[in-house]
Amino acid sequence: MKRTMVAIGLVGIMALTAATALAWGPGMGRGMGMGYGPGQGYGYGPGAAVSMLSPEQAAKIQKIQSDRFAEVAKVRTEIVTKRMEMQTLFREPVLDQAKIAAKQKEITALQAQIQEQGLAARTAVAEVLTPEQRAQMPAFGPGFGPGRGVGPGMGMGRMGMGPGMGFGPRW
Repeated sequence: MKRTMVAIGLVGIMALTAATALAWGPGMGRGMGMGYGPGQGYGYGPGAAVSMLSPEQAAKIQKIQSDRFAEVAKVRTEIVTKRMEMQTLFREPVLDQAKIAAKQKEITALQAQIQEQGLAARTAVAEVLTPEQRAQMPAFGPGFGPGRGVGPGMGMGRMGMGPGMGFGPRW
């Protein structure tokens, strides 16, 4: 009788372990990989003219960067909210194509707003520089190197191993 109970207990533990392992499943989930976050990215990092900046220029560019970062953070929060609202629309029993399309347009408008803010910041940085400094800047913008998460960088992203599409909770 004691052996039977131990055997049943072991089988139950193995079944729970297997069910938990299968619930995580393969797929896209949170994990270390490419994503938006802190790390190397496209930004106003060291460029050709950084060593030639005066302290006043450096302070002005730092202010432009921090202001842009704050503006983008607000808009990204709005984008996340709109995406969650769109996911809710997709979970409705009857899909309303017009509402989904309208929500997508709102998201696209916010993304365009981020692009416009980026252009304004790049222009503001270029105005801080002298014509000689601007001539030495790379063609793709004020600088390329470690940025403040303005673009893709290494961080918690949507690619990598982690909880993903499977049976069970998705954190």
